[in-house]
Amino acid sequence: MDDVENIYNEGKLLIRAMDQPRLGISGQDKYYECESWINEFCGLMKDGLSSLSTTLIIPNVGVRTYKNVGFLINSDWTEVTHVAKSDSASSGNERDGDFSANKADFDTVLELANHIKEKNDVRMNEVNVNSKLDGVVGLFINKSSNPAYLLTKIFVAKEVIKSLTGVDYPIYLYDWSLGRLDKIEITKEMEEIIANNLEGDKVLCWPDDVDEAYYIPIEVSQYSK
Repeated sequence: MDDVENIYNEGKLLIRAMDQPRLGISGQDKYYECESWINEFCGLMKDGLSSLSTTLIIPNVGVRTYKNVGFLINSDWTEVTHVAKSDSASSGNERDGDFSANKADFDTVLELANHIKEKNDVRMNEVNVNSKLDGVVGLFINKSSNPAYLLTKIFVAKEVIKSLTGVDYPIYLYDWSLGRLDKIEITKEMEEIIANNLEGDKVLCWPDDVDEAYYIPIEVSQYSK
């Protein structure tokens, strides 16, 4: 059992749902766009991000997620600011002084974890946190009817994050119907699936504080075992 699975079993693992990388086309050139991932991880590396909306997932409870891809956060390595047992309709952030949300239900993540386990509450909860890069422990995809599609999308995000941060994050498969999290090992077979499903071979990267865009190549073969 690895560290992420331990965090999950301890009831401390948060999911930050993200948009999937989008395909962009310029003439005959195809590439991926990961604007939200790029800006979020650049922010995590610098001053950190305020009031991130996340969802606590618990083993053996089918907690729903907001989107099908994203990254994983250890709640112990963040500042937890607001805890709700369902979507709290949060907006803004505390750093800018414009954070708003429905009334919190709990004071701590542990209280929410105990509630989910005791009530088998599968609703999408919401935990707002202030986090820096060291709070991030992995990436995730939801189990779906088209796993190759989501695996390819999260691999693209993995590549751009590695280029920005130097960290090669592991990928996990979350089966919300069972409340189960499993690490995905990138084998030769999976490498071929990813390569066959890629529609572009690079990512357009243009962080908010950079004057000109540049491309990051997607290299699949380096991950084979």
